[in-house]
Amino acid sequence: MISQNKLRAVMKNDFMRITNRYREVLKYYGSSFSNPIILKNTRTLSHQTSLPRLPIPQLQSTVGKYLNAVKPLLDKKEFDATEKAAMNFLNSDDAQKLQCLLVEKSKKTENWIADWWYDKVYLEPRCSLPIIVSPGSIYPQDEYQNLDGQLQFATKYILGLLNFKSMIDNQEFPVEKSGDSYFCMDQYYKLIGTCRIPKKDKDQINIMHIQNFNISKNNHVTVLHNNKFFSLQVIDTETGLILDPNEIYLNLKFIVEQSKEEDEYGIGILTSDERDVWASAYEILNQNEINKANFESIHDSLFVLCLDTKECSTEGFADKKSANAAQILHGNKQFSSNRWFDKTVQAVIGTNGVWGTSFEHTVAEAVPHAVMNDHIFRYIKNSEINFLEEKRNGTLCKELVFQVSDQIKNQIKKSQKVFNSQIDNLDLYVLNFDLFGKNFPKSQKVSPDAFVQIAFQLAFYRAHNKLGNAYESGSLRKFNFGRTEVIRASSIEALEFLKSMVDSNVENQERTQLLLRAIKKHRQLTVNAMNNESFDKHFFGLKQIALENGIALPELFNDAGYKKASYYYLSTSQVSSKFEAVTTFGPLVDDGYGSCYNIMEEKMFFGISCYKSCTETNSKVFGENLRNALLDCQALLTKFKPKL
Repeated sequence: MISQNKLRAVMKNDFMRITNRYREVLKYYGSSFSNPIILKNTRTLSHQTSLPRLPIPQLQSTVGKYLNAVKPLLDKKEFDATEKAAMNFLNSDDAQKLQCLLVEKSKKTENWIADWWYDKVYLEPRCSLPIIVSPGSIYPQDEYQNLDGQLQFATKYILGLLNFKSMIDNQEFPVEKSGDSYFCMDQYYKLIGTCRIPKKDKDQINIMHIQNFNISKNNHVTVLHNNKFFSLQVIDTETGLILDPNEIYLNLKFIVEQSKEEDEYGIGILTSDERDVWASAYEILNQNEINKANFESIHDSLFVLCLDTKECSTEGFADKKSANAAQILHGNKQFSSNRWFDKTVQAVIGTNGVWGTSFEHTVAEAVPHAVMNDHIFRYIKNSEINFLEEKRNGTLCKELVFQVSDQIKNQIKKSQKVFNSQIDNLDLYVLNFDLFGKNFPKSQKVSPDAFVQIAFQLAFYRAHNKLGNAYESGSLRKFNFGRTEVIRASSIEALEFLKSMVDSNVENQERTQLLLRAIKKHRQLTVNAMNNESFDKHFFGLKQIALENGIALPELFNDAGYKKASYYYLSTSQVSSKFEAVTTFGPLVDDGYGSCYNIMEEKMFFGISCYKSCTETNSKVFGENLRNALLDCQALLTKFKPKL
């Protein structure tokens, strides 16, 4: 355990280094990303300029992989039509023209998909953020059971996040890699402080990078309690040092004392609504100078800290863990107004040890968030602070009181009703699978992720008697500013294995061979995706370059096969943590499932969701099917795998 004095000394040294490094880091970022310079004697960005640019695959390869992926989803007649549309596209002048335009764009930008990814995937869609776009990650429940424990934990979370920020800013955080490939670390520099701002048709994203960090503005945290907003200063504006932990703690106590009554018209609920609805309300609110200053305070803050006031209701949930996960994901109606879903980092800390983060997805994937939270949780567990009970004067905090008209009050009530309906429709279940973890598939010399993905397929096939077209998020971070590509688990090899599992005439030895083939295929698809040798992002780029240049979309993209390939019954993502954490989000389609999973050494956690409006899906039943599928796949490999 670290003593309080040693802890403060470490934090002081961290922030002194930050102050001294701003000028150096600006050399790397400058006003653009076109000509970065590697900083000397650093780690986090030391490989950034050596990262390759995102390549553009060959058209023939892309079309071939598309046909291979879509074939198991279609009957013969459908596939013949899709194959014809694909070949017509491949041999057309438009295809060559679009490919040339895309190649030209790739020569002029660091990453040819990056601006489209921000705009077309996140900022332009008008759907609401929570559930659909923004995931929530719940971490192991802490031991505190009272208000003092909650606020002490919150204080440590603040300190841990600032410690993480100091490591990133000082480039002391190790570069991530896969095999021999170093990963782009740019997303880590966009986590803290970034905020989305609602605008009609297309939102704005304010990224708090080092080059625009202003200690006179970016020195505070936005705290929500009982739907009321407060600004809490945590960094000394003169020295750049973290303020005394006891002062932060006592000011949190002051905030709680000043907000004992819940605000019936908390405007946080507006951030849960469709973006144009929120943009209209924001525009009206922002006309008031007091509101405008309050919005700027939230936008400029390092992150949002939500202090919930009571235990989460378990009504409608299979167990307490699932209800707690819902509290983190969307507030579970009780706390949905005590949120600000536009902020990239939103920490939720409950009264009974429940905690986690909800995060806006535009600038970063879930993995950097998980790495950040792992770091913060380790910091919390290893920090020892002697909290003192002194007079609370609230010198570091200020309430942000919004001027709310009757028109906005009416909209708040409408937004509450809409969001409550969405929450009521979401069926959320956390599966704790504790019979084995990555240790078993590794002992069989197969990929743990591929093993789990085939189990997903088996669970869906048994429940719905069809192949579940699946989206798995694969990382493109080996490329400069890379984000994700689709890993498609619904392969021909997977379908052959699934059919064998429901055919009593097939021997277990043959099923095992088919399982191994399916796992091997999925592993190859994963490698392809990580090397940008798949087809989804290439097709996405061809569509966008056509739209930008006024070229009619090729018929391929209107084909029934393409539409089926874009309809994901299973939306999945592995988000690993060193702790018993799990991330949750909603399904992509009305009759599908969403599932994020954490494969630990000896256990696995799955956050499973579906919509109650669909009578054919049920998250707990799917979780039970998944448990059985994992055990059945284990049994095949244990009992019938050929000896080498």
